[in-house]
Amino acid sequence: MGRKVNSVLLLAAAACVAACCIGCDDGSLDRTGKYVSYISTNTEVYSSTAEMVAAVADTVVEIRTESTVTQWGMQYVVSGAGSGVIVAHADTDKSIYYIITNNHVIEGARDIHVSLRSGVTYDAELIATDVRGDVAVIAIEENETLNRAVWGNSDSLKVGEDVVAIGNPLGSLGGTVTKGIISSKARNIAVGNHTMTLLQTDTAINPGNSGGGLFNMRGELIGIVNAKTSDEEVEGICFAIPANTARAIYGDLVEYGAVRGRASLGIEVATVGTNMLCVTSAGNSPANTFMQYDRIYKIGDREITSLLSYNDAVAELVPGDDVQVTVYRGRYSGGGFFGQTLTFDANPTTFTVKAGGVAL
Repeated sequence: MGRKVNSVLLLAAAACVAACCIGCDDGSLDRTGKYVSYISTNTEVYSSTAEMVAAVADTVVEIRTESTVTQWGMQYVVSGAGSGVIVAHADTDKSIYYIITNNHVIEGARDIHVSLRSGVTYDAELIATDVRGDVAVIAIEENETLNRAVWGNSDSLKVGEDVVAIGNPLGSLGGTVTKGIISSKARNIAVGNHTMTLLQTDTAINPGNSGGGLFNMRGELIGIVNAKTSDEEVEGICFAIPANTARAIYGDLVEYGAVRGRASLGIEVATVGTNMLCVTSAGNSPANTFMQYDRIYKIGDREITSLLSYNDAVAELVPGDDVQVTVYRGRYSGGGFFGQTLTFDANPTTFTVKAGGVAL
């Protein structure tokens, strides 16, 4: 008899929670000018895993975060941990190094700290982040020369090819090395509320590995670790963002602060009940289109029943597209916090929206 496998899980490591006063670092780095990154051309295969790891291990860093949460009127600081890879330095200031990691590693963080394999720790600054691609870029400042990873071509990978993951599993075992193979080059996987095309590997991956590097035996960075399938009867089904995908997102985040070609409808949405998606904020939407509490019924011909289906529909758009949207107008009625009810019009309202975003 078959059994249902739990959904794919993002891997940011959980850590301690403590009550404390809230503060922030208002310092900022000068990031003017382009970045200098390295793309592999004719590297050779290392004769052993140990030699390859020795060449690239210093490019992988440990990331620790602190985020503020409010619960029952009190503020708490939640600690988290993950990994990252040094991939470039600023062209105009070579003391500024760029690190790629996952969005879910640093999402909501008020403080980000980076530790090298040598043990040196830095306060990091968030450069930009992309939720849909689960990629974020942070920066540290160091006058000494740091090793940087060399981007490989993930399209040239072969199923069965040896790969090595380096990261910070459990948030306390920085520099851990595990080895496996490429199990598949392109899996379309629902990760959280977005569908992603990922590399599949049987390399051992654990919470805290998120944002770490997946390297081939040439020492090239061919993936950014971000997820695994979690179930008591499942082993060796782990995932990484292909290097070609991650590098394109990374480049746009550093240059433009957002990913070009990504469309937006200018609204914030949330799931209501089991199969309804409603507008929680229409502040950035075009005039005379969305309203708060609208239930989104269709985008084009696609019926919207969840945040995943909404994100998949928007992912098919490009900035400037005209798209027909069908909604049921909603409103709250009743009195008191627990007495409010969300009701919808019986007939749908249809209008056309021009998708926003950063054009190519």
